Amino acid sequence: MKKLIITGLSLLSLNAAIIDSDLDGVVDTQDMCPNTPFLQTVDKNGCSQAQLNKKNKMKFNISLGYEYDKYSTTDDDLYLANITAYTKKYSISYNYSMLNSKSNDSILSLYYKKFISDNIRIKAGIKTYFPTDYNDKMDYAIKVKATYYSSSWAFSLSEKHKMYGESGTNDKDTITIEAGKTIKNIYISPYMYTENSAYNSSDWNNYIGCYAQYYINKNYFVSLDVSSQIDDSSVYSIITNIGYSF
Repeated sequence: MKKLIITGLSLLSLNAAIIDSDLDGVVDTQDMCPNTPFLQTVDKNGCSQAQLNKKNKMKFNISLGYEYDKYSTTDDDLYLANITAYTKKYSISYNYSMLNSKSNDSILSLYYKKFISDNIRIKAGIKTYFPTDYNDKMDYAIKVKATYYSSSWAFSLSEKHKMYGESGTNDKDTITIEAGKTIKNIYISPYMYTENSAYNSSDWNNYIGCYAQYYINKNYFVSLDVSSQIDDSSVYSIITNIGYSF
């Protein structure tokens, strides 16, 4: 009954700028659970209990990919594998990459995510880089990311602070700004980032890039990530992935 009353008031509203597509009483710009089935009671974020239970259910992503890195004098080919398990609040992922079939990299990441308001989410976590053929020390990184959600875009600012176990190196910082938007089955996110050298903390390089992910259907997706150093266009990276979500 409460939802029917709210629906009636919404239909009679003279403010055409307020759009409530699923008629749950929460406008689209603030609705965290779009397409709520009719007559389901929702909370202040537009989520019914059934939708919250579905959001809190653990989901998985598995992907395989290829990365080509071009430097001024050398090229690298990396073969990538990733598995991620996540809920609404937590995620854990394992990444493995093999460089030129002779060395490898293994990374375990743990993240916590929380909405601190209707439009702002904080994501914080730690990454562990396991010893490799070319580095017998453990490396660690702490990453914090803040995202602001507008009606159709998501704007993010993140900082990653990496600590190397190898002697003769300094901590490395990577600061990234990005914007993301979903258009039908395609998610597009242009970005820029700056980072210092692990061997010279005062040596900073700037990069620009764009990430795109296409959802083939409910479960399968492909992605492409292209980036280039702003100061030297001969340095660039191309990453492609195919993945399965369930």
